[in-house]
Amino acid sequence: MSRTRFHLNVVGDFYVEDGCCLACGVPEDLAPDLFASDGAHHCYVQRQPRTPEEVGRMVEVFVCQDLECIRYAGTDSVVRRSLRKRGAAVACDYPGVADEWAILLDQFRRQIRRLLGRLGS
Repeated sequence: MSRTRFHLNVVGDFYVEDGCCLACGVPEDLAPDLFASDGAHHCYVQRQPRTPEEVGRMVEVFVCQDLECIRYAGTDSVVRRSLRKRGAAVACDYPGVADEWAILLDQFRRQIRRLLGRLGS
């Protein structure tokens, strides 16, 4: 599936998909040096992570997001493994064969969480 990047994203492997953002503020709260908001209800990647600590905070944003609007288009095996371990393999644009089962499991877990959230309301 081809995805369109929001026009304010900096060039790089991490990006926010155009028209997908809910303006929840989570990316800006967890990684304010990496994310910004356009003021019109859309966040974007303002700087790509450069250190392992920054990549860790970026992965944390992936885990906390609701709609998989924040995407990873790279092929770095360390980043992909980290996303997979945290249940965010579904946000990788180019999953490997080994990631396919992880993606299905991620989708199942997210659906269960949403269902349990609705039942608890």
